[in-house]
Amino acid sequence: MLSASWAIDPNRCCYDFFIEKPQEALLADSNQSGCLTVGEGVALNGTFVVPDIASVSGSIEGDITARELIVSSTGVIKGKVTADIIDLRGEIHDTLTARKSLFIRSTGKALGSVQYAEIEVEKGGDLQGTPQKIDGDAGSEQSFG
Repeated sequence: MLSASWAIDPNRCCYDFFIEKPQEALLADSNQSGCLTVGEGVALNGTFVVPDIASVSGSIEGDITARELIVSSTGVIKGKVTADIIDLRGEIHDTLTARKSLFIRSTGKALGSVQYAEIEVEKGGDLQGTPQKIDGDAGSEQSFG
């Protein structure tokens, strides 16, 4: 429910009317447009196209395409993953394509077919499967919507 309040400005000959939003609406306004957040303990199945940033702390079974993908240490994705930038602290199983940069952090695991333009693997990071370097300029022209 919205609530309203009046404010009188002594320097003006009119009243200002303010609408106060409930806390839930303020939280919704703070969300970034075009982003997906999968919280820890949340499991999703399907195909996801995310125009901006996808942050995964839960699990996804299916395909995901995003501009930037962040997989936390509790995140697991089983399916085809495509993004310009991938920051991997959890696990990705199947096919992974980083059109610009792939960062495999010390807790990260990339298992399967791994394509990347640039790669950085921290000590402890796990890359198992078929790595393949790709031309980053060729794949970066794809649009998301």
